[in-house]
Amino acid sequence: MKIVSGLASFIFIVSVSAGWAQNHQAPDPKALADFAMANTGNADNGRRIFLDGNRVLCIKCHTIDGTGKLAGPDLSAIGDKFPRRELIRSILEPSSTIAVGYGTSIITTKDGEEHQGILKQAENNWVELMGMEGKTERIATGDIKGERTSPVSLMPEGLVATLKPQEFSDLVAFLESLHMRVSGQVQSPAMPEIIPQAKHDVELKPFFSADVHFKLPVWFGEVPGFTNRFVVLEHAGKSWLITRTAQGDEQSSLLDLSSEVRFGGATGLLGLAFHPHFSENHKYYLKYQVLRNDRIVTVLMERQFRPDFSGDAGVPPREVLAIEGVTQDHNGGCIAFGPDGYLYLGMGDTGPQRDPQGHAQDLSLLLGKILRIDVEHQENGRNYAIPKDNPFVGRANVRPEIWAYGFREPWRFTFDSVTGDLWVGDVGQDSFEEVTMPRAGENHGWNVYEGVTPYSDSFRQPGEKYIPPVFSYSHHKGVSITGGYVYHGEQAPLMAGRYICGDFQTQRIWALTQTDRTLTSVVEIGRSPSRFAAFGQDSAGELYIAGYDSGLIYKLDLSQVNPAPREVKVIAQTSEHEPVLWRYTIQSPASGWENAAFDDSPWKISSGGFGTQGTPGAIVRSEWRTGDIWLRREFDYANSIRDSKLGSLILRIHHDEDVEVYLNGVEIAHEPHWTSGYVELPLSKAGDALRNGRNLLAIHCHQNTGGQYIDAGLFEAEGD
Repeated sequence: MKIVSGLASFIFIVSVSAGWAQNHQAPDPKALADFAMANTGNADNGRRIFLDGNRVLCIKCHTIDGTGKLAGPDLSAIGDKFPRRELIRSILEPSSTIAVGYGTSIITTKDGEEHQGILKQAENNWVELMGMEGKTERIATGDIKGERTSPVSLMPEGLVATLKPQEFSDLVAFLESLHMRVSGQVQSPAMPEIIPQAKHDVELKPFFSADVHFKLPVWFGEVPGFTNRFVVLEHAGKSWLITRTAQGDEQSSLLDLSSEVRFGGATGLLGLAFHPHFSENHKYYLKYQVLRNDRIVTVLMERQFRPDFSGDAGVPPREVLAIEGVTQDHNGGCIAFGPDGYLYLGMGDTGPQRDPQGHAQDLSLLLGKILRIDVEHQENGRNYAIPKDNPFVGRANVRPEIWAYGFREPWRFTFDSVTGDLWVGDVGQDSFEEVTMPRAGENHGWNVYEGVTPYSDSFRQPGEKYIPPVFSYSHHKGVSITGGYVYHGEQAPLMAGRYICGDFQTQRIWALTQTDRTLTSVVEIGRSPSRFAAFGQDSAGELYIAGYDSGLIYKLDLSQVNPAPREVKVIAQTSEHEPVLWRYTIQSPASGWENAAFDDSPWKISSGGFGTQGTPGAIVRSEWRTGDIWLRREFDYANSIRDSKLGSLILRIHHDEDVEVYLNGVEIAHEPHWTSGYVELPLSKAGDALRNGRNLLAIHCHQNTGGQYIDAGLFEAEGD
């Protein structure tokens, strides 16, 4: 689960110039951050700094080729995953939010020695730590006295003491320039190249009054039998009961497990499920992680509400299940009762990163699985029973709790309240996220596949059937799927039967449909005002989002959403599909170059897009290698959408780097930095600038360093 991965510790940079730091005043971190935010930086120089072993040892802990073979995360697509501000923070505050999977493990052996590093592998008889320069240390399990995870990153603070502000900005610029390669991807209906916008977006409004607020909420739900009573779980272990009254919303403590819950990374208080007969037996279940004998253990606890349903009864809980993990990673966040009355529990592979031991494919383990158990009965020394129709009952060396397998991090899953289908949002590794619909006994592929793409042959079995996802997207669109619900509320008939999900990091919200587990449509219906760790659903079928950063619960007003893709008409085509001629110059033109009356006859003519081969997402038809380029192009326009009423004007553009765009002499866009592909920018100033008849589109693009590219076009989208 990447819900708190933010980023720090994505970059382990270790300074080797302590002497310089002792004799020179270290730069103020805030001043460095402010400078880097205000200055683009030179990515070529930043690359040299990154690779320079005499100043910073970035390359000793990180790969940039996709292999991830060193102690730190691979950074080959880091520019797709995190914005500049988070990259800066990761370097200046490395322990602020340590990336999931890269916490420092400290192992104490029986001889009293301590060993620390990133846990890379863990077998029954040994564990392997990795430190600087990929050096590994293997420790026999029998020699281990204790093991813990440090809240301090391997990447120490004060790493940029040797860098001047401009050099720091250059280093950040290089990290920004690292993008995922899109060539060679498997073509699949599950992974559309473009996800269109819906005609009308969802509206999100805070659900509770302004004085009701939470810290890192990860779960929201309605108390069964009450339409005015709700529960919110906080990641660090607290849970709250909120009651809506005529006088306002009342917030009270349900349960405080913060002293018991192991909070950090992908661990914490993660999931809740009410018993199907909650109104009669008052039982509910919590899933969270604890530390036992220095090991991280996922527990499923049964608790009870008071007779008047005003809070937890305070009676001792019953531990139903405990699963020991290998690392703090990928514990799966969800529990839910199915329509059959059994409890389903999602369990991640628990790491290390990339699942090197193949936990998700190993049927003798509960890791990387969806489990199905009977909490009403006990048998064979367990505090639960095994449903007789579980798919692996009676198979030798296979855990009978397993219902489906091959998952990396099934963070959120839900059952369709009408069809009973199970929908799972499974968080990906390096490149792809996925939504899948598992059925009993199926293998959903991890780590043989990531999404629809082959990942590793280490645990591939001949003749094995691997079930592909319904929907998958690359890390260009987002980096951490948050599974949601199939909508069956009454407020939005057009949305009935659509699965609503989204991405934690980019805050995009999608609605999709499927037939026989094949994607038939997907549209983006809006963006959340906060990153979100969970969706919620009330008894009426209406949906909510738990705002992880904002601490607010939002209700989704889907009533105005029209899920049909927004109608779009090309006004001035881009060069994506066929050559489009532009007049251009690389010499600074005279003033007024952006106006229609300017004489551009001395300018050259060539096909867009302009740039250098290898620039991510670029379709280069004309080479451009200088620092600046100016473009002009005429096109005709006649009102066409909605009975000649101008709809929303959209600039479709791929720019690397800084760009200014003019329409008939009016500046309609001024965008710094770069895009890693074509993006659509709604235009607020262009309505008055666009004319019936002849129009002029003029562009100036400035290149700072690295790859470069410019191409653009205008589109008209259906208005309200």
